[in-house]
Amino acid sequence: MDDKEYPESLKKIKNPPKQLYYEGHIELLKNNIISIIGSRACSENGIKLAEKFTRELVYQGITIGSGMAVGIDTIAHKTTLLEKGKTIAVLANGLKHIFPKENNVLYKQIIQNGGLIITEYPPEEKAKSKNFLERNRIVSGIALGILVIESAYRSGTSVTARLAKEQKRKVFALPHEVNDIHGVGNNHLIQKGAKIVTNTKDIIEEFPFLTYKKIPKEKISMSNYIKRHCNNQEYNDIYQQIKEEPISLNEIYEKTSKSIADINHTLLMLELEGYIKKVTGGYICILEKK
Repeated sequence: MDDKEYPESLKKIKNPPKQLYYEGHIELLKNNIISIIGSRACSENGIKLAEKFTRELVYQGITIGSGMAVGIDTIAHKTTLLEKGKTIAVLANGLKHIFPKENNVLYKQIIQNGGLIITEYPPEEKAKSKNFLERNRIVSGIALGILVIESAYRSGTSVTARLAKEQKRKVFALPHEVNDIHGVGNNHLIQKGAKIVTNTKDIIEEFPFLTYKKIPKEKISMSNYIKRHCNNQEYNDIYQQIKEEPISLNEIYEKTSKSIADINHTLLMLELEGYIKKVTGGYICILEKK
């Protein structure tokens, strides 16, 4: 905690982590951060809402925090990367034991794209159930506030919201229909004083030092992102180079004459969405082309 890189925001919370282990860009902890959280077993509507609000907050210059769990957390991290924003993942385990295992690719992509992974646990520690609740105080503690996309009545998400309130962080929650089982927790949070949010401006206006920028109409959802670009000839030029046999980044560069930055971004999107896989020797296609 005496280290100059230890975030001031965490020094002020109850039971701050005695140390932080990290990989990536530690200076992101000095940015304006909103942590986006929600159900692991999220609904289709929850996915769309997480994409929308993450995308629009990135456009506002916000760094996105979350816990890299399956569900809403993963959607928040992925969408941030696709929008070329910065994201911080807070783990409930050590850096040598990524959990869940299916997020190994996401872990690497966060680091490769200027993001940050932090944890209070030493590298060899595996994920334990108690660690997840402890982790939540850091997810909220590093942020200006948290945005709850959807949550059950009693869940880890509701615990994070309670911790955020205790830490005097802003708690934002999206309203849900009364018969929506995925949104019962959100409606309860609103009853208990969380700010009801229907658009990104509702969040930005809570902070006098932030200025809201109008969202362009052409911004699209991540679920349509791949489809849109795969129908775009320039994007498709890269995608069509990837077959069943591995092809390297340099080979794609030679075949397409695209910039390395554009190729890397396209490969990131394709890999995150399950179109391709990184293997020894480069990338292979794992989804049949139409």
